[in-house]
Formats: sequence, C-alpha cells, structure tokens
Amino acid sequence: MKALIITVPLGQGHNAVAFALANYLSKENVDCQIVDMYEYLNPFLKEIVSKGYFYSMKSASKLKNVASNIYDLNEKRDVTSEFSPSHFRNRLMASELKQLIDKQQPDLIICTQVYAAQVINILKENGSLAALTVGIITDFTVQTYWEDVGAFDYIVTPSERLTYQIIQREIGLERVLPFGIPISEKFVRRKDKQESRRLLGLDLSLPLVLIMGGGMGFGDIDDYLEQLNNANLLMQLVVVCGSNEHLYRRLQQKEIIHQHQILGFVDYIDRLMDAADCIITKPGGISTAESMAKALPMIMIGQLPGVEDRNVEFLLNNGAALHVSKTFSLEEALQLLLGVPERMTQIKTAIASLAKPYATQALCDFLLKELSTKKE
Repeated sequence: MKALIITVPLGQGHNAVAFALANYLSKENVDCQIVDMYEYLNPFLKEIVSKGYFYSMKSASKLKNVASNIYDLNEKRDVTSEFSPSHFRNRLMASELKQLIDKQQPDLIICTQVYAAQVINILKENGSLAALTVGIITDFTVQTYWEDVGAFDYIVTPSERLTYQIIQREIGLERVLPFGIPISEKFVRRKDKQESRRLLGLDLSLPLVLIMGGGMGFGDIDDYLEQLNNANLLMQLVVVCGSNEHLYRRLQQKEIIHQHQILGFVDYIDRLMDAADCIITKPGGISTAESMAKALPMIMIGQLPGVEDRNVEFLLNNGAALHVSKTFSLEEALQLLLGVPERMTQIKTAIASLAKPYATQALCDFLLKELSTKKE
C-alpha cells in the first residue's frame, strides 16, 4: 500500500502534519512519500515561495489592518472560475504532478494545505486519479478555498464545532472527518511535570511560563519580556526563538529579572510543555493543537492576520485560552491565569472538551480501513 503526502513550504506546520501522518502510516506498513509540491515542480520555485511567505508574514505582522482586510476580501470571493489565472496555474501544476502520481501509483493522497488540495482536485475531478484523496484543515476555521476541493473524498477538520462553517461553505457533511489536526505522537504522551523540570534543569517550585513565537520566531518577544520584567509575579521563563537567530542573539543580551532560559530551535517542545504551567504563543493551528493535547493553557499573542485571527476567535469563544490585546495586557493575563485557580480550572476544562490528542491515530486507522474495504 502506498501513500503520497503533499505539502507546501508555507510555514512549518504543514510539514509537521505530514511527518506525523507518515510516521504513523509507516508503522502500519504503508510506503509513504512526502512531497513538497513547489520543490517537486521546481526547487527554485520553492525558494521563491518560502522566502516570499516569510517576508509577507513578517510584513503582515506589522501591517495587520491591511493584511486582515486583504484576507477578508479573499474570504468573500466566489469559487475559483475555470477561466481565472489561478485555476490556469493550478491546471499546469496538476499536469506536472500527474507524472509523479502515474509513476508512484499511490493508493492514498493526503494534502496538508489547501493550495495543494486545489491542484490535486483538478486531477480527481477529471477522472484521471483513482487514489483516495484527503485534505487536512490545519487551523480552527474553514477557509473559502476549501470550496474548490469538491471532488476530494474526505476533508479533515479540527473540531465538530466548525460544522456551521462547513455548512456555510456548502461542503457535504458526509465528506467531513472532525478527527482534529494530526500531531506528532510525542505530544500525545504526557510526562510528570516535576520530572520534566528536573530533566531540563528548571526550578521545581516556581511556576514555569513557556514563551514561543512559532517556528519562525515571529512576534514582539522583546516587548513581552519587558512587560514580564515589570510584572509583580514569582515565575521562571523559558523562551523559544525557533529559527529566528537574530532574535535569539538579541535576547541573550537582554536583561531579564526572572529565572530564565533562552533557546533557539529545539526538538523537545513536548518536554517543555510537560514542564510548563502555561504557554504564551501566537496561535498557529498546529502549536495550538499540540498545546491542547498537553492540556496546557494558552495566552495568545501576536497572531498573524487571517487564519490566526480566526484561531483566536475560536479559542476565546470556546473558553479555552486568554488573548492579549491593547486593553488586556500580558501581565493582567498572567495574573488571571496564575493567580486565580478557578480560571485556570475553567480553561483546562474547556481545553479537555476541545483537545484531540489522538487525531493522527484516528485518521490513519480510518483511512487504512477505507483502503482495505476499497481493495476488497
């Protein structure tokens, strides 16, 4: 049995989902291949797209109102016309990808991002693709682009609570699998908090606040640390800068009054989450799913315009996180979360109702059963 998992270089989350699925399926004797759609088409194209994404996100974080308005306009668009430039581009990419698909002959194709799904949908729509096709929604919202993926067998959503949006998008509920966002199995296993702190060389008695800016280290981390310097709270901090080396070097030189560790890119975020009492982070879909799987309360900061705005709305409206704004400071959020046990309990209860730590297993087991039935 073969599976082709198609991703794109737009942030690190889509790749994380792809690897989580591939790891599980491989253990079930499925031959998995992960393909970056743009890299396969042209490595130079991947470089342009990934760098363009980084700088556009960096600009978007500074021009939030403009970026948000552009996103809102895209959300109101009609389904892509077959005569539109984007549809023509997708058709060209589809013809190129078909060569790979014809060579590999996969039984299953999973797309971890909607742009890849739009391309594969063209092949599925014209009958030149027999594989089972699955699209993964990796944020807590249903973008309008998913309306263009009408031929896919299944679309995986993060929650049953997005059903209203699914209906609004006129996506058939029979195709929707609300299993949750697939995450690595290391975020499923919870370890003892005190033992995790011992392993990481952290204080066993002080509350631990984990601070992250996403894999690319976005966000005004300097400003947030300045606010925490002024906070009248006993705590220790661990700051993860991701791949942002400039931020890492800058924070190494910064005066921070609390006990702290400044880290660059690390591969043990799961262990840090086990050790922490709460996490301060921008609300990316995958990091949100990972935090909830660890039952770790979030204070959301510095969201990027668009889907992350929707993630904020989803979590706030479901009572599962706090959000820093112009009128609700980071210090106030921490005082509420760490200083009011009832609020911490409320948020953890809401998280428990939303978290889907076994999303990867549930989806893969379902698909393996579907493929087995299809072969029979």
